[in-house]
Amino acid sequence: MATLTRSITIDAPVDTVFDVALDISQLWRAKDVALSEVEIVPGGVGTSARLYSHLLGFHLEGGVEYIEVVPGQRIVAQAHWFAEKPTWTFEFEPAGDGTMVTAQGEWELKVPVVGKPIERMMVKEHEPFVEEMLANFKTLVEARSAA
Repeated sequence: MATLTRSITIDAPVDTVFDVALDISQLWRAKDVALSEVEIVPGGVGTSARLYSHLLGFHLEGGVEYIEVVPGQRIVAQAHWFAEKPTWTFEFEPAGDGTMVTAQGEWELKVPVVGKPIERMMVKEHEPFVEEMLANFKTLVEARSAA
């Protein structure tokens, strides 16, 4: 298994940050990724969206679904794209007057010999995505908190 972990501090209380993250279309924002068929489920579990992107000129389509929600603490999402199915865990912790959001993606390919190198490649490939996603989320939440 290979993991990618990134954190960001958001200048807003945990409850505010968590409530915004429950809306999958607000958390999963990144350049070159579009969402459709967004379904928000009360309580969070089952919230889902279709994801669209491009890689090397190829159209990619997949989805993401919240499979576990611990109010104010954690959201676990299962994504699926082409041949990859990373699990993403978002944790929310108080950090002074703000909130530390930690995103951790995990890839596990059960393919002999080539699985581990491909997992490491997936992690490297997703670093800019998760950093941008967290930065966009920070900007969105802080703008809402300031209003």
